[in-house]
Amino acid sequence: MIKPALIATLSLALLGACSSDSDSGGSGGSGSLSLGVTDAPVDNAEAVVVAFTAVELLDAEGEVALRFDLDQTQQVDLLEQQGDNQFFLIQDEQIPVGVYEEVRLIVADQANASCSAAQSNPQHPSYITIGTTDFPLIVPSGGQSGLKVRGPLTIAAGGSAAYTVDFDLRKSIAERGATGCYNLRPVLRVVDNAQVGTLRGSINPALLADSSCIADPVTGRGAAVYVYPGAGVTPDDFDGTNPEPLTTALLKPELVGDDQLTSFSYEVGFLLEGNYTVALSCQAGNDLPAPSNDDIAFLQPTDVTVVRDTHVTVDFDVVPVVETAVE
Repeated sequence: MIKPALIATLSLALLGACSSDSDSGGSGGSGSLSLGVTDAPVDNAEAVVVAFTAVELLDAEGEVALRFDLDQTQQVDLLEQQGDNQFFLIQDEQIPVGVYEEVRLIVADQANASCSAAQSNPQHPSYITIGTTDFPLIVPSGGQSGLKVRGPLTIAAGGSAAYTVDFDLRKSIAERGATGCYNLRPVLRVVDNAQVGTLRGSINPALLADSSCIADPVTGRGAAVYVYPGAGVTPDDFDGTNPEPLTTALLKPELVGDDQLTSFSYEVGFLLEGNYTVALSCQAGNDLPAPSNDDIAFLQPTDVTVVRDTHVTVDFDVVPVVETAVE
């Protein structure tokens, strides 16, 4: 069981409402909260594991109002939490009603602050796997101030709310020089699960066969689908300037039998209801985090409207050549 602990500045009435055994408390009552994590993935890694130890909710004054200490450290491989998948750090916990303006995800400290010293320790609480090697993944101040994401999270009396924190790893991971370990400074967003829909579709493998592509035409590695807020956006890479992608999705090979590739698929979950631009890049493997400005190409930018509780489909196919008759 997760043990939520209210900070002492809250009233005694709310302290009574905090217990996970209590259905209500205080004049405002309580509501149910679930909080999960999901991932917009990164190329060239087999695993990105983050070790979570606690979750904090902050009030409008920036003070910690509620803290959930996890019974044991949760090592979550974010690369397994793609599309509509998520890992719940908090599930169906009763907390006081109100609006919480910020979420902090507290992660386990590395045994040593020094990167080289941490690398000599085979047990890394958080790590990234590249090839067959695990490298330390350092989250600066992760054990103190945590990974921060602005809300708000709204809890209504007697209600049930579920939110998801989305990690965009393509923007977030960078090697610490040539030290052999990596920094995680994630770009995070939090969404209300009751307000989101899912985007999915297929990609014709022929689109990856062009000589300009760097993506593997068999596995799809090095290609990605980019999603931008708003319609009519001209796609651009991750460079810290607008238009900046909201999130990305990797390609999954769809096979018949053991090895016959028929198409690729992709899925982007937890998109708030609204208008977006979607585009495919078979050069995504060259898209480095800001401040790098990478001249990568995009295919078939398409406007799409996401509706909550709905799956919307955008496919990428070869555009047929229309022959013009010569008189």
